[in-house]
Amino acid sequence: MTNSKIEIAPNELGATVRESSNKDIHYVRLVQSSIKIANNFLKKVTLSCLVFGKPEELEQTFGSLKFLPGKLVINESFVPSDDRNLKRAGSDDAPICVGLSPNGDTLPIYRTIIYDPTSSLEDTLISHTNVNEIRAFHNGEEFVPADTEVSEAQA
Repeated sequence: MTNSKIEIAPNELGATVRESSNKDIHYVRLVQSSIKIANNFLKKVTLSCLVFGKPEELEQTFGSLKFLPGKLVINESFVPSDDRNLKRAGSDDAPICVGLSPNGDTLPIYRTIIYDPTSSLEDTLISHTNVNEIRAFHNGEEFVPADTEVSEAQA
């Protein structure tokens, strides 16, 4: 609905260009908050992404800036990009969100957030189909798939 400016988030020492474990590649962290209405429910959403590059190029491009135009866009896909991009239902130990692919397969959803300087791209979202598993996790219950046979002794 409405997006704030994209902030170039500094680290705890105030540096916008951050060091990575690879001395030749550093990164900046972009953060944007927005207000969305889904199913008549107002919600503040904060997205972030990392932009990687050579330290000197990042410094020249982002070093003196605090904000950028554009927006951060969510791209969800069934195409594996990196296991760190698996969409989870909350924390790192939460279930991986899965969805139904166009050919009917149940596949994990991969989620990336990208910077769109033109503000012309829209979010690409995939509905997850493992709602019951996710609810059970968040309620602290053991998830038992509906097609699981339960013996009389277990009942």
